[in-house]
Amino acid sequence: MSQDSFQNPIQELPIEKSPPRTHNHERAIHTIHIPESIRQAGLATNELILEAIAFLHCDGIVVLENAIDTAHLDTLNAILSAIATDPFHYFNFGKETQNMDQAPPPTRELMFKDVWCNPFAAAILSGMLGPRPVLHYANGNTALRATGRQPVHSDCEFKHPMFPFAMVININLVDTSLENGATEVWVGSHHVSTVDEHEPGLLHIKKEVVEERRKHSPPIQACTKKGSLVIRDLRFWHAGMPNKTDEPRVMLAFVVQPAWFQGRSKVKLPLDVKDMVESWELEFNAEWVSEVDHKKISSADVDFGSKSEVLEKYREKLAHNPGYYVSSY
Repeated sequence: MSQDSFQNPIQELPIEKSPPRTHNHERAIHTIHIPESIRQAGLATNELILEAIAFLHCDGIVVLENAIDTAHLDTLNAILSAIATDPFHYFNFGKETQNMDQAPPPTRELMFKDVWCNPFAAAILSGMLGPRPVLHYANGNTALRATGRQPVHSDCEFKHPMFPFAMVININLVDTSLENGATEVWVGSHHVSTVDEHEPGLLHIKKEVVEERRKHSPPIQACTKKGSLVIRDLRFWHAGMPNKTDEPRVMLAFVVQPAWFQGRSKVKLPLDVKDMVESWELEFNAEWVSEVDHKKISSADVDFGSKSEVLEKYREKLAHNPGYYVSSY
């Protein structure tokens, strides 16, 4: 290539504005069905890992169907449904939602591995976040009969980075439907979710931002079969919906973060499960105590931020859309 070829002036081309959006984007939640033989073996294939990671990046959410022994879920549901009338529990977004904070019992006989450290979820998150990702949170919520709903929100109202730094595993203990309060989800919302979209200091997404996105990518409710698990990005917009039935709808929630992120939040666990937990594929950032009353665990003061000095140094730069990134809800 001659030197002259670098000196030719660049012709300016007219800038064409993007056409206005006049159609809704696809809003289906990608579901991967795990064959029974694979579930029994407990070993994720490379194809399963690739498919799940691809759609987590693309949509911010993926469903793994037939990932958990339903007998384990029935056992937990019988326990958690029976105590779902405790008036002293913490309610997410106020009592009118009847969405009650309720953690799974962390006892040796009830900490089923395919619930607390599902091998398929662990393999996917290891590929997504790096080796031996860390579990920082184990809780859940129970939707009781209600007419109120949660506001659209994401679970990180602080100045967080615009890359995957925390993933949520949600496990419903029963089939979920429109009737019993399947979660409202906003597919792809993790791509535009920063602290700037939140009401100041709150989990809520600003109403005008929600309505702008609704024009082209309205939400759907994530109806899943018992035995499924949902993996979603912590930045993902969602909302708890009213349960119109008399049966409590229990959903467990586990938050996993990369080891390199150096997350702050700890999960409280009894000492007598330490050897079992340390044999699993996920690390547990645990506070080890003599015993744990799961009925007193609350998510009110959870912190999914990082202890990293480097991340703190670049927090402002990493927490907002850079100028070259077109912001579009």
